[in-house]
Amino acid sequence: MRFALFCDDLLAKPIVDALGSRVDGHQLSHAVRVTPQTDALLHGQKNVSFVEHWEDLLVAKDVDAVIVGGSDQMILDGSKQLAAAGIPILFIPRAAQGSTFAYELSLIRDDNNVLLWPLFWHRFDSAVMRLKQAIQNGELGKVQFLQVQRMIGQDSAGVPISQSQVDDELLHDVDLPRWMIGDYDQVTGLRTAASNEGVMIQSVVLAGRSLPESNWSINSVEGASDWKLTVRGEKGVATLRRDGTSRRWICQIAGDQVEGSESETARAALAAFASAMADVAHPSNENLTTEQPSRDVWGELVKCYETVDATHRSVRRRRTIELHFEPMSERAIFKTQMTAIGCSLLVITFFLTLCYLGIASLIPLPPTALVILRTLVFAPIFLFLVAQILLPLTRPSSAERPPAATR
Repeated sequence: MRFALFCDDLLAKPIVDALGSRVDGHQLSHAVRVTPQTDALLHGQKNVSFVEHWEDLLVAKDVDAVIVGGSDQMILDGSKQLAAAGIPILFIPRAAQGSTFAYELSLIRDDNNVLLWPLFWHRFDSAVMRLKQAIQNGELGKVQFLQVQRMIGQDSAGVPISQSQVDDELLHDVDLPRWMIGDYDQVTGLRTAASNEGVMIQSVVLAGRSLPESNWSINSVEGASDWKLTVRGEKGVATLRRDGTSRRWICQIAGDQVEGSESETARAALAAFASAMADVAHPSNENLTTEQPSRDVWGELVKCYETVDATHRSVRRRRTIELHFEPMSERAIFKTQMTAIGCSLLVITFFLTLCYLGIASLIPLPPTALVILRTLVFAPIFLFLVAQILLPLTRPSSAERPPAATR
């Protein structure tokens, strides 16, 4: 599979290195120079064609998928156009991209049946997968709670962590308990010593019906960064650790230790992406009968964005926020938009009707002018109702949509 790089996020470095070694036949064929960080990602890469504009990827014949990452506005705008053109995207999520951007891509995905595949590193690390297997097999017994402790190293004590960095760490970490345990839908956030410069400590508690409590905390420390997950069950305790700057986890369960590898994790991620591309290009009969695949990874990323947003609301309101997740589909968003537009038109029509009655009672007008005024008052809401009825009828069903072409 031939990839193009439209990314300046250093989190994609292991993927780029794996493509440089042509693991499993995958290779990097094109790259768009966006920022100086892009050159850092491509250090040591050979046989890569550089292009100045992302539009060149639309006409490239040797590009099967695009790696997208970063929060530069050109990357955000270009990725939406690439998705609209039906090009599969391997997406590096960051909190700075925002939930609105994720919602927009969800609409594009539904319209074009294109693969949008977010990369969660922990899902393909062998140590993390070992811990998930232990939980599912009951090796720890019934899980009582999970606790993630994130320590950000600073040059000196008392230096706060920027809120953007806190959100970035939370976005990826919050997927871990969801992926391992279940769909948490209650969020409680607390910040300590918050200021314009950042926060010293932030904690988030996730809860859900019949789910063990999951605690996440981040704080500033002097020295090296650290990351630790503790899972306590009725039969024992398991830990998962990694250095603050690496993407390699170490799992310890009852004296058994499993270490992950960045290169193997990247290889597994590329294999999973290729499998997802094949599923979109050649959907099974089971998936043809549903609007979304059985494993909607993009929808799970949207839930992570919503959890980060809910944390901010919880801190402001000082209470627990309950999340009501609904399948991200174009039909659901269309109904929401139509409801908002319809309410606005009703209010506008009411005021225009009052204006019409006032004009007609004060100024004698000929019958033709009265007809024109009535038309101007009621035409907008009439056209809205007609559009609302006809537009859904013009959309093909999910089973009739052609699969995205493999480039």
